[in-house]
Amino acid sequence: MQPPKPPSLRRERIGIIVLCASAAVAMSPAVGGGARDRSTALAAELAARGITAAPGDVVWVDPPRGAFSPLGVGSRAVARGAVRGEPTDLYLVDTRLSPEGVLLDVSGVHNLTETSGADESRPVLRGDALAYITRPLIEAASPTVHVLDLDGQRVPASADWTAIERIQHALTNWQATGRLRGIGRRTFAIDPAPIDETGHGEPGEGEPGEGEPDGGSRRPANAGDVAIALEDDTAVVVRASGREARLPLHGVDAPLPPWIRAESFEAARPGNLVTWAVDRVRLVIGDAAMQTVKAVAFTALDFVLRNKEAVTGDTGAEDIASDLGQSTLDPPVRQAPIDPEIGWPPSPLEPWVTPALPGEGQWNPQGGDAFVRKLEGLPPAFMTTFIRADRSRKATRVYIALWDPRQVELHMMAGTVEPKGATGEAGPGLIPRTPEVMKRVVAASNAGFQAMHGEFGMMADGVVYLPPKPYAATVAVRRDGSTVFGTWSEDETIPDWMLSFRQNMTVMVQDEKWNPFGRTWWGGTPPGWADKTHTVRTGICLTRERFVAYFYGADVSPEALAQAMIQARCAYGIALDMNAGHSGLEFYQVAPSGALPPLGRPLQGEWEAEGEVSGLSGYRFRGRRLIRGMGLMNFPRYIRREARDFFYMTLRHLLPGPSLATRAAPAEAGEGAWRTQGLPQHGFPYALATTEIRPDPARPDVRLRVLKVDPRTVLAAPLSEPASAPPAGTGATVAVLADGAAAPGAGQGELSSIWHSAGAFSASPTSPVRGAVRIATGHASSARAVAALGVNDEDGMLIYVERSAAGPSGAPDPALSPDASAPPAAPVDPRDAKLLQDFLAGLGCSSRIYLHRPLAVALGGDTDLSGAAVHPPSGPRAVRLTRADAAGAGRMFESTPIVPHSVWYPLQQKRVRYFKKPKKEESADGDH
Repeated sequence: MQPPKPPSLRRERIGIIVLCASAAVAMSPAVGGGARDRSTALAAELAARGITAAPGDVVWVDPPRGAFSPLGVGSRAVARGAVRGEPTDLYLVDTRLSPEGVLLDVSGVHNLTETSGADESRPVLRGDALAYITRPLIEAASPTVHVLDLDGQRVPASADWTAIERIQHALTNWQATGRLRGIGRRTFAIDPAPIDETGHGEPGEGEPGEGEPDGGSRRPANAGDVAIALEDDTAVVVRASGREARLPLHGVDAPLPPWIRAESFEAARPGNLVTWAVDRVRLVIGDAAMQTVKAVAFTALDFVLRNKEAVTGDTGAEDIASDLGQSTLDPPVRQAPIDPEIGWPPSPLEPWVTPALPGEGQWNPQGGDAFVRKLEGLPPAFMTTFIRADRSRKATRVYIALWDPRQVELHMMAGTVEPKGATGEAGPGLIPRTPEVMKRVVAASNAGFQAMHGEFGMMADGVVYLPPKPYAATVAVRRDGSTVFGTWSEDETIPDWMLSFRQNMTVMVQDEKWNPFGRTWWGGTPPGWADKTHTVRTGICLTRERFVAYFYGADVSPEALAQAMIQARCAYGIALDMNAGHSGLEFYQVAPSGALPPLGRPLQGEWEAEGEVSGLSGYRFRGRRLIRGMGLMNFPRYIRREARDFFYMTLRHLLPGPSLATRAAPAEAGEGAWRTQGLPQHGFPYALATTEIRPDPARPDVRLRVLKVDPRTVLAAPLSEPASAPPAGTGATVAVLADGAAAPGAGQGELSSIWHSAGAFSASPTSPVRGAVRIATGHASSARAVAALGVNDEDGMLIYVERSAAGPSGAPDPALSPDASAPPAAPVDPRDAKLLQDFLAGLGCSSRIYLHRPLAVALGGDTDLSGAAVHPPSGPRAVRLTRADAAGAGRMFESTPIVPHSVWYPLQQKRVRYFKKPKKEESADGDH
């Protein structure tokens, strides 16, 4: 054993080490122009890499470690900078510092924000928590507050991810941030404040004003008024226009004020391994190089398949049968008859390739089975078929899912990653987890291209992720739920009536004609190449009959997809996303656990699935792909959280609805079944439905007449008011109603009324909003009721119920006369009031009023509920219901001209860098 070294020798060795370290630092290559201040040196180094950053905009996450730390220890910094005069972004920079804090090296620079239409504020830091404000440079967007967890992003242990998916997620994080754990992120958008009558905002107010279901007039939040502070380790404090809120730093759901909306912090599953790998390679070699690789590969594949078909004479029949889950194509069956009242389903499609295959172009109903939900009393809302659209390749086929937009509402959902928003706000990527929505979800599909491929516009539920591009083909959703199609003009203003929109390239088919704007690039090749590649392509269109169709071709060219649209009689067709794994449509049925219809056989796992609905306890889903051969879809996809934007479809609330359960035995023919035929509907969806039922098994002679009215299909006005010119397509009389004057009585409830306004019924003692029309007034409770009205909580339908006016001998009972001038009469039976109450409560009407005399009802103005002819009611309390146009589908922006390539192409090629511009005057175009 050697004797211990004396203290003096140890001090000498320490001094030598320090001296060597200092010498090593001195001999290291100069970084940042040799500046001793690390922030100044880092700013200089970033400038050499094309990023302009001020030293004061550099925040050091890891401070110098001191003289005795390892030489050149890693240290992270976040710098606020800009590239060539563009809006600022935040960059995470990996550096090496000397023990004294001198910058030795920069090993990695990662853009954390990549916002194309916003400036980031100087960040504030506390530990590993970093917060900043994104201030938009486009008028339609709101400022956002971002909180980053630099310690990493964690996938919850409860997430049903495979080991491969977790590895994919880690490698994606490493490519984006240089860290396998990535960076945790939470985003909070500051909603605009309402404007009061003086034109000033109202601090602290965030709820819609009275009579303004969509919030009324609003102004963009002033980004300059937003400030943040990290005051402790748990929350960031946000102050905006006199309002203040504390937002959680970490992944904790907490109540938020109405003027702040939170983006989900849950990561979406990675895509299929193949598509994920393509995206990873794309980031390494660049998008142009990847497009070239794909073009060469698809061209070679097309050559092989084209020659195979020429040699074998393959017509595609065998593959089509497999895609449809059959061993062979079924022989043609008789087309489902077209209902003349609703015009659905449409006539078959005319085949393009002859001779036609069995079932080609014939519509097959989808709905009412274990996988696809349908509305009670109506034909299935979805139809499917296939058609071959390439005469040079007869095996090429396109599958079509067609839906009736009067029954089906289209919604748009931004993904958690795509499209990359101009202001940094990403979408939830999740169909809303509420029973009201999930019970009506029927399908979902892919939407448009990734943002890098043209940055085409998107807005979902009023949140702008990317601004609209001129002359881009657009599908949009109006605030009334209608689906509309059209070409955006050069005016970038988003109309007030628009709730959501999605764009992709220029229109593919307009008025059943291919490519009116003369586009040569449809994706799959570098711009400028002849686009002849055959790959998975999808599209969406509005048909001549005003139905909506989704197209999926597994191996098609742009021309073949367009030809399928033309054969489907498309008035306006848009190309959507492409390539296997990115594209597909899935059908769903969602219900409380135990309520899904029995399948009666094992699931076919390659295209069918069943499971719990994540985020909505007690609900299960069953799903099926449009076709079995829809490959690489990461199925089931859209019922989970999704990284890319998508469309989802829900069934609307329509008449007639499920039949009423009979109580008295034996049931009479048609008892409880809603009748819509022969009533003054004046269009579809139906406005009225009637039925009769005996609700009391102990009194089978007691009969109730029931009338149901859809508030979305009628307009209400007092009969005494002079008729005004109705909107186009409306005005026919649906019903005239009148009640007697109700007065409080001893032991009776307070007076209340049923009102109609803005396509909705409601119950209230006074007018709920300006312009509401009173339908009837009655008692909130009454022991003398012989009739009642209720508003259904779920679908908003008005339900009127009355005792049948027939006495025991079959003669009219004077006590039940609707004549308001007749003297009050005692109820036929004291149990009637309780019967009416229980009946409406059982139908889900928590809002109810009770009447001592039945309403005077004249359907169409001349027929009562029993079908007898009557004179229409009159007087100051009479109300007329006239037909209103219900939500459906149509065109928009029809005045946008078709312009040459030299006009639209430069506008669409511009990258989205939107700086504030002077306000334009409102357009006089009716489409806007």
